[in-house]
Amino acid sequence: MSVTVRSIIIAALLSIAAALLYRYSSSTGKLSADEINERFPSFVATNFTAELYNEQGLLNYSIFAKDVSFYQSRDLIQANYLAGFYYDHEDLVNQPGRGWQIIADQGEIVFDTYAKLTGNVHVQPNFATSPIEEVVTPYVYFDLPQNIISSPETITVRGRNFVNSGANYEIDLNQDTFVIKDQPHVVYYPES
Repeated sequence: MSVTVRSIIIAALLSIAAALLYRYSSSTGKLSADEINERFPSFVATNFTAELYNEQGLLNYSIFAKDVSFYQSRDLIQANYLAGFYYDHEDLVNQPGRGWQIIADQGEIVFDTYAKLTGNVHVQPNFATSPIEEVVTPYVYFDLPQNIISSPETITVRGRNFVNSGANYEIDLNQDTFVIKDQPHVVYYPES
């Protein structure tokens, strides 16, 4: 066999091998549409702002976040460096715009299931007559169907004449109860 024939045979074998490798590699790296929907967000936003209004056209919630990702397949929203405002419209005559401000490093919500806030969670009222001035905790879990807020982490609630702290707390919004299950500590100051 001459050198030319051997070269042609080797070139043909290498071409076949290269074509097979190309064909194999192009089919293994592809993701299905379901895998793409599960792994990657449906949309991503930076400097996100949202406002939600009630049936009467009054502003109920304002939400601001540095980064937001929405996963449609899981009904999941993830946000970084967020601030939210809740507006209570029960007493529009005496306290218009009454509500609460919530700030956290990270947040996650699955529609109609739960909401989670982590990292430097601060809650403050935006009205002067509130008995609570500030709530600080590193983590909050809100069970939306049960209407219960809980966390195994520490919490500090400051008011005009008290400081309440502890860990492993539960707030039942149905019963209007707040229970600290571990290391409860309360300090009351005389009113001046």
